[in-house]
Amino acid sequence: MDAEPGEDCPFEGGESGDQVPDVEASSSASQGTAGRLKLAQLGKATSVQVETSAPGRGFMSRARSMDATAVAEEVEAPMFGKRKEFIRLKNLLTGHDAVDTLHQSGIMVCPVACTSQRCVGSLMLPSGGEQTPKRPHGVVRPREEVEEHARDFLNQYYGSLKRHANAKDTAAHEKRLTQVLLEIEEKGTYDLTEKELAFGAKTAWRNAPRCIGRIQWNRLQLFDCRHVTTASEMLDAIKRHIEYGTNGGNIRSAITVFPQRLDGQSDFRVWSPQFFKYAAFKQEDGSVIGDPSSLEFTEVCKNLGWKPEKEGPFVCLPLIIQARGQPPEVFDISDMNWEVDITHPTYEWFAELGLKWYCVPAVTNLLFDCGGIEFPAAPFNGWYMGTEIGRDLCDESRYNILPEVARRMGLDTRSPSSLWKDKALVEVNLAVLNSFQKKNVTISDHHSASESFMKHLEKEYATRGGCPTDWVWVNPPMSASTTPVYHQEMLMYQLRPSYEYQEDPWRIEAHRKLGDRKDRFRHFARVVQAFNRMFKTSMSRRVKAVILYATETGRSATYAKKVGELFSNSFNFQVTCMDEYNPMELEHEQLVVIVTSTFGNGEPPENGIEFFQTLNEMAKDEEHSQWLTNIKFSVFGLGSRAYPHFCAFGKEMDRVLKQLGGERVLDVGEGDELCGQEESFQEWMKKCYLMACQAYHIADGDKTLADKALQAIPPAWEEKMFRIKEDSEVAAAPKLSLTEALGGLHHKKTAIATIKSVKELQAVGATRSTILVEFETNKQALLNYNPGDHLAVCPANDTDLVNAVISKLALKVDADVPLLVEVQQRGEDGNYNNKWMESGRFPQKVSMRTALTHYLDITSPATPQFIALAIKLLDNDAEGASKQKERLEELAKGSDGYEDWKFGRFSTLAEFLDEFPALRVTASIILSQLPLLQPRFYSISSCPKLNPGEVHLTVAVVTYSTKADVTHHGVCSTWLSKLTAGEQITCFVRKAVSFHLPDDFLVPVIMVGPGTGIAPFRSFWQHRRHLLNVQHSVKLAPDEKRRQSESTVVVSRSDESLFGKMKLFFGCRHDKIDNIYKQEINESLLEGALSKVCYSFSRDPNHPKQYVQSRIEDSKEAEQLITDICENNGHIYVCGDVSMADRVCRAFENILMTVMSTEEARAYITQMKHEGRYHEDIFGVTLKTQEVTDGKRAHAKKLWEMTAKRRRSIAVS
Repeated sequence: MDAEPGEDCPFEGGESGDQVPDVEASSSASQGTAGRLKLAQLGKATSVQVETSAPGRGFMSRARSMDATAVAEEVEAPMFGKRKEFIRLKNLLTGHDAVDTLHQSGIMVCPVACTSQRCVGSLMLPSGGEQTPKRPHGVVRPREEVEEHARDFLNQYYGSLKRHANAKDTAAHEKRLTQVLLEIEEKGTYDLTEKELAFGAKTAWRNAPRCIGRIQWNRLQLFDCRHVTTASEMLDAIKRHIEYGTNGGNIRSAITVFPQRLDGQSDFRVWSPQFFKYAAFKQEDGSVIGDPSSLEFTEVCKNLGWKPEKEGPFVCLPLIIQARGQPPEVFDISDMNWEVDITHPTYEWFAELGLKWYCVPAVTNLLFDCGGIEFPAAPFNGWYMGTEIGRDLCDESRYNILPEVARRMGLDTRSPSSLWKDKALVEVNLAVLNSFQKKNVTISDHHSASESFMKHLEKEYATRGGCPTDWVWVNPPMSASTTPVYHQEMLMYQLRPSYEYQEDPWRIEAHRKLGDRKDRFRHFARVVQAFNRMFKTSMSRRVKAVILYATETGRSATYAKKVGELFSNSFNFQVTCMDEYNPMELEHEQLVVIVTSTFGNGEPPENGIEFFQTLNEMAKDEEHSQWLTNIKFSVFGLGSRAYPHFCAFGKEMDRVLKQLGGERVLDVGEGDELCGQEESFQEWMKKCYLMACQAYHIADGDKTLADKALQAIPPAWEEKMFRIKEDSEVAAAPKLSLTEALGGLHHKKTAIATIKSVKELQAVGATRSTILVEFETNKQALLNYNPGDHLAVCPANDTDLVNAVISKLALKVDADVPLLVEVQQRGEDGNYNNKWMESGRFPQKVSMRTALTHYLDITSPATPQFIALAIKLLDNDAEGASKQKERLEELAKGSDGYEDWKFGRFSTLAEFLDEFPALRVTASIILSQLPLLQPRFYSISSCPKLNPGEVHLTVAVVTYSTKADVTHHGVCSTWLSKLTAGEQITCFVRKAVSFHLPDDFLVPVIMVGPGTGIAPFRSFWQHRRHLLNVQHSVKLAPDEKRRQSESTVVVSRSDESLFGKMKLFFGCRHDKIDNIYKQEINESLLEGALSKVCYSFSRDPNHPKQYVQSRIEDSKEAEQLITDICENNGHIYVCGDVSMADRVCRAFENILMTVMSTEEARAYITQMKHEGRYHEDIFGVTLKTQEVTDGKRAHAKKLWEMTAKRRRSIAVS
């Protein structure tokens, strides 16, 4: 492509993206001869150069921003008298170190000829003495070099399929290698399979040092077009590529690969530097209309016959294609060019500038080098980072619009010290982002791209020990120092497969006189191989451990981080959330540890759904039964025995990993929130660490060392670890809205909903409260939902409770002043170094009152961890301090005493501080250690079609008494009940795909929902009412008669209905008091939305005592239910608490037992669940019913004690 700075990046972020200078050297690290090493120090910068006395190809390694000591760690040099095997890279912002070992397996080459006296790494396209020598055009890669590259590539490919010590010796690998070597011997080259080509294309992106958007590398779509023979066929392929990549603005990354180079004379080439690029027209006065970087190529196009209809600033250049070395052909594809008009969100005059830009950045003139094979035509695309377009528009050598923008903004342009360029540049970039987003075209800002790259960098160091990166290119051209990549040391080296610069095709003739230098290149490649063999380190031998978690409340994340802290003693570990981890990377791991909770009735947490679905689908295919034979794993599941499917998702993850070939190092651990969860986790974590050490023959794997490692884990909080700042800078800091802040806190895209009304549903005289809360959504896309989905509400704590907590804290600051929480860093020696940085727990600075109201959980009992930390703040001179300390230390153990205290008192934070008045709790421990106030999930009670722009909730207002006879109120339900019309809340929608209505309208729908379990079914019958209104073909019979008994309402309909039966089983205490939607139900029956309703009243003197499960077993209903379920493929929906759901399931099994055996009935219900015909939306045991809670907990405690006793007996034996 054109060698102009700021050329468009083919992938997200990065100026010029995947543009890697051509270096003809092998990536194999298994062959070659050793060279000698020289170090030359230039101030604090040090270059590392390898030389050889024999003729051959030169190469170099460069470590940017490293001092002499750091460089000395990476090399073997006589002057140091010792061997170092890794390069340590520091993050100057966080102080964290990363160790690069990957460079040992790559081509240790700097793309430019740096010397011990100079570094030319910042050159865009090196030339002359700075350019690494190339093979002249027309000279094909030597046969032995192709073989060398092929061996290395096949090692990578088969290693990616099955990563273990003997991967290169597998039968499939050996067979393929033999085939390739025979092809190379016969014709000097070979053909890649399509899978090999796809792997190579993705890996080349992954290896591209200049691309900031590589986190998406594994999602690159390959179009294999090696079969084409003409320019017209190339054009058709490119059009398909453009259509796929554009995707209506939702840009997708893709690469099209055309035939490989065979003889060097009949290449397939795309002459155009990009699919779309604007022309440049030089005027008589020397000025240029259009993009000056296109001047040369515009002339090339004209010489080939292109005649533009007009001259203008944004005239799209034609596409020039060359097939098989034949004369190039010119094609106009401007009709496929999606463009965005650039406007500003506040400056209306910006539209008058007439700016626009194309949506799809596609680099078309790089060479794809894969396995020794060269593909001169391999165009690829990604999406833009905003600053790329901003530079194109603002650079003086490009469109140079800054002066005009500054003039219209009224800026003082007389002196650069007024920073007018900076101010104008920001507004241009803001305009670009706003314009693309307004047209729904994918684009990334440089801050998000930088943060994404840091995640990629962290993942790469964890997964493969390094990431080649050109610091100069990865840093964005605007506000670089405000992005995290600016503060990260990076190592520049090159790996194969890769994308390489190549000579422009119209310039090739000028370079034919270059001599053949292949011998020199080949020799230097051998030196590279020898040098790489020297770089094997203890770090590269350290076993990788990835610790994955999925969570709804954050507890699994906390536990996963604890696992990471323990495993850091012996493993190269990484802790990450499942939704941030590519499951296809598992095959490259060694040890996998999973910590996860279970949502609802056995479902994955939301951030674990996609991860699990991917693995579960693979597990169904026998072909993948050995996919993970290289990994060892263990799983810890968090759950509650109140649910019938205790720790179900943890067990499912254990099953799937085993089915895919993983080796279990320890049986799945289980932590019950009703009893002994903390102790169970501690025991499992310690044993998992020991078993993992033994499995990998790590010396740390004995009990004594494990105990020491656990004790060595730094505490989560110490008084000197945190400090609170209150100053003018904090107070003046820009504020996010509460909704934006809560979204950042919970890592969700939140939205604002406005209260329309809050209505009491219980009749007058009711002892309980159930409310219908109606919200207006303003038709925000974030609040789109389907019947069956959940609305997550971010609640606020009660004001009186917040004030009570504040009054009991040892605060030294005003509760209403924004505070900055800073954490002190530790040095390499583990001691504090008096370097402070923001804790980053909250999205912005907050006052103590705001934090306690909106961000922190102050109603749940203190955890053993919090209690253990709070003990440090005990005032030993206070009255009763000794006894309080003894009691707190007992609770901090998390054993039986804690469980009894927790469920006996269920103390709020204020009550906890009342119970232990000697505690002097400070702001730092509150703001850093209290758990977050979690969103509450409610089944949505409305249909969006019948209630456009609205979402409704049916909420039971929770009030309960503890054993200590203290009345507590539900946080969210009580808060919602006090809201009035016009007030706003923060919320988001959680999709519940497994609880949606069946796609087939004809199948019967059976709904069971006592109490507020009726909530989602209101959305169901409203949805049916909407469909009936739309489908006029659904007619009631003329002689239709409505029949109603005490507890059954039936409406007969004609056989012409397009919908199956919809039957509701609803239960409550009293018909006249608790039948909350009776009127709406009757209306739905009359309209035909509901076909039948079966009521059950448990405490109504005018009706027999019944529950929904007994009504299901009623002989009057059972026969029809069996027909609907077994013969008509009906769907069953159950919503309510877990105890009810279990009894309802047994009831359905009982009626099936009348027509089949017990085993068959149970198997049938199980099969319905697997087929997605038995749906459950279940919430756990509530504290409204103390006897139920006590019963569940007693059962859980008994099981836990039995398990603990068995573990102790095993330990003794």
